[in-house]
Amino acid sequence: MTSSSTSSSRFPRISTTGVPTRCWCGEGITTFGSSTAENRYQRFYRCKIGRDRKSENHLFKRIDEALIDEIWMVDAKYEKVAQGLTKFKERVMENVNSAIALLEHEMSQELKEMVNLEIARVENEMKQKLKIAMVVMIVVGAMVGLCTSLIV
Repeated sequence: MTSSSTSSSRFPRISTTGVPTRCWCGEGITTFGSSTAENRYQRFYRCKIGRDRKSENHLFKRIDEALIDEIWMVDAKYEKVAQGLTKFKERVMENVNSAIALLEHEMSQELKEMVNLEIARVENEMKQKLKIAMVVMIVVGAMVGLCTSLIV
């Protein structure tokens, strides 16, 4: 098997990562199939100039190698996105927990205010009822005293 990393001393082969789009000479890339006995039907990327000028080292990359490179690049991007999502999730959870703590504090303060207002309302109501009860007791006491003095 011929490797895509072979080079000649006159024109060193330039390494590319992934699926190439252009040769170093500027020519677009085309796919070809190998016709050699050892690499029969092996597909590769090459520019047309490089195919015609075998003595020059124009871009040559086997398709299977290019696709493996692409898979590795996608895998690296996936890992980067997954790490970003994990960090994002952590930040969101921190924000949610902070918001929950703030809401709990605010609700606790509101509840204390409502309880204090209700206690004050009940206290005033009890004072009014106590005043009425005292007036009733005084009136009843006066009536009992009056009745007792009339009977004696």
